[in-house]
Amino acid sequence: MASVTTGPITAGEVPPPTEIDCIVVDKVYDSCSQTLTTSQTLVAVGTTCSVVGCSIDLSSSTCTVGAITPTVTPDYNDITFVVGINYSVSCSSGVTLSETAYVTQIVTLYNPNGTTPSCNILSGACSCVNLPNGDINCTLTICLLLQTTAVVQLMVPTYGFCVPPVCPAVGPVLPCPPSPLYPPQASN
Repeated sequence: MASVTTGPITAGEVPPPTEIDCIVVDKVYDSCSQTLTTSQTLVAVGTTCSVVGCSIDLSSSTCTVGAITPTVTPDYNDITFVVGINYSVSCSSGVTLSETAYVTQIVTLYNPNGTTPSCNILSGACSCVNLPNGDINCTLTICLLLQTTAVVQLMVPTYGFCVPPVCPAVGPVLPCPPSPLYPPQASN
């Protein structure tokens, strides 16, 4: 196996491929990232909360495709993404208020037949303040990765299979495979 190097290399340093392979991959047809900010007011009903913090739960927040509307340009669609932002507000009394804010975002993406739009929430932040009437106003900001993809077979030049080296030993060295590997045979 040829050694793998990191960093920039010039065209003269790259040997020609030894094979041409077809691999199955998710090809990105179009993508963009977008910051989305929304606010939500929590009405104080029977609860007094002096806000001390706010956090977004990225693992339970969702972003799904709501609608796909064709545009005047062939293969480009207006895609409506529905985002559910799960967040919690911490109060000085120790009470935590869990809430979900829903917001939609429309983005025009290259989306020919056979591609699938998707959305990932990459990061988020929130801040909340007490309003004079006792309600709580929260501002939620998230970073979205919006894309259209399709599973395709891609032809790529290769140098063959990647063969991993033996892992370095940590701790006592264990013979592998053990010796003897099999029980002794009877002799005649």
